[in-house]
Amino acid sequence: MGEAALILALGKHERNLELLAGLLENGGYDVEIATSMDEFDELLQYRDDVALAVLDVDGFTEDIWKRCEQLNNRDIPMLVLAAQIPPAMRQKAVSRGAQTILEKPVDKADLQATIRGLMEYIRMN
Repeated sequence: MGEAALILALGKHERNLELLAGLLENGGYDVEIATSMDEFDELLQYRDDVALAVLDVDGFTEDIWKRCEQLNNRDIPMLVLAAQIPPAMRQKAVSRGAQTILEKPVDKADLQATIRGLMEYIRMN
């Protein structure tokens, strides 16, 4: 079957990332987590096997937009999780490369199904 796909997860809240990582690992994925932009940048610099990035954001800052552009430039699909996403922000996120945007709180089953769908899409392309 091959090695498990690597998912890179970024967020400020370590406990939320640990829960997300556990959920994803139970789904058969390898997960690297970053709680700071510096950690994220370092992982992105040294890992060339990232299949998907999950960005758990509290808001869309210039730092987040910069990371979206970096991921998009490397053809790494993104799933964005955010509490509230006004239509203009949703459109901007999609224009910066986000494939899927989910509003928090996200049901575990919905999140798992979304990840499976994205990974299947990645495998097919």
